[in-house]
Amino acid sequence: MRVLIVNTLYPPAQVGGAERSVAQLAQGLRRAGVEASVLTLTPGRGAVNERIDGVPVLRLPLRNLYWPYDDARRSAVRRAVWHGLEVANPLMDQAVDRAVARVRPDLIHLHLTTGFSLSVYRAAARWDLPLVQTLRDWSMLCARASLFRRGRRCERRCRSCVLVTAGKRARSQGVDHVIGLSGPVLETHRAAGYFRRTPGSVIGNAAGAAAIAPRPSLAEAPMMRFGFLGRVEPEKGIEVLLAATRRLDGDWTLNIGGRGEADYVQALRRAYDDPRIVWLGQVEAEAFWPRVDVLVAPAVWAEPFGRSVVEAAQQGRCVIASRIGGLPEAAQGAGMSALLEPGDAGALTAAMQAAVDQRERWRFAAVSAPAWTEASIVEAHRAVYRQVLSRRSSMISAEQDQA
Repeated sequence: MRVLIVNTLYPPAQVGGAERSVAQLAQGLRRAGVEASVLTLTPGRGAVNERIDGVPVLRLPLRNLYWPYDDARRSAVRRAVWHGLEVANPLMDQAVDRAVARVRPDLIHLHLTTGFSLSVYRAAARWDLPLVQTLRDWSMLCARASLFRRGRRCERRCRSCVLVTAGKRARSQGVDHVIGLSGPVLETHRAAGYFRRTPGSVIGNAAGAAAIAPRPSLAEAPMMRFGFLGRVEPEKGIEVLLAATRRLDGDWTLNIGGRGEADYVQALRRAYDDPRIVWLGQVEAEAFWPRVDVLVAPAVWAEPFGRSVVEAAQQGRCVIASRIGGLPEAAQGAGMSALLEPGDAGALTAAMQAAVDQRERWRFAAVSAPAWTEASIVEAHRAVYRQVLSRRSSMISAEQDQA
């Protein structure tokens, strides 16, 4: 079985957990005997062919005004033009067609579409290939991919987002199978009129393959060690978390792992100048988890899943998270967990205080098997692929019989 996986970015180009998860899936599929290859984008002017950890990767140059993942500031006019072209960018079609012709896959598995515009949908239709799509964020519904604006969750979609995503909504009806990282992600898209008659599944992300970090005794590390892992930005709830620490008593530390806009991070560090708060910057799992007993995931936006939460459960760490989006599903398997209303700094302080006051219980809570492992996720995807190919084969046979 040959599968072409398409995603906006692929390691080492990386913005968040989506790229790590797509790479983990591609590598797992290869080990399971699936001829998986990857189509992704590059800021360069020419296509790049390479093999990364055994996976063939083709990077196509983005045909738009600028590369949107370099943290550079653009004017409102340039951003508007970029998004206007992204609505139905025909400039990507030829390169995507050539890539499909080269790989000759049995099936295309589309993840994040940003930058590709509608080119992958059009290529699948032209080549009469079955198309599976995984919903990893809100970019099918929202130009910002977050359903979050001006510090608040969007209670309803604005007219501009409805307009710029109309083509994606129309193309979604032709997808053969849709996968949501969590139930809320899939249900929200369906409620907005996407994937109306498309069979669907919920398949989360697997924890990374990092070795389980030991949990030190209370004599070795008497303080309660909290951790935050992810992009340092308002929608992740970092300001709620920092505000919660101001009223937190007892012996504790907070380790913050992840990057953000430099000016924003510096402003936070000045506003919350506390030696117990350690800013780690971009950090690998092997360096993060030995410093953490309890992961805090205080997102105020509807986090589609929460890879760091799954990793915490896999590491035997406890979790305090917002009761929103896919975070409750991701927290399954954690030894101890507390789910809170997003944005409630007082409730977050109370939950963290309970962990400080009951350090032994929160550090050494028994854990259950992770809900999602690499093996289970690879097999779930293989089952979807087999189902889609079988259904497509049956349809072709029926059409031939009628002819």
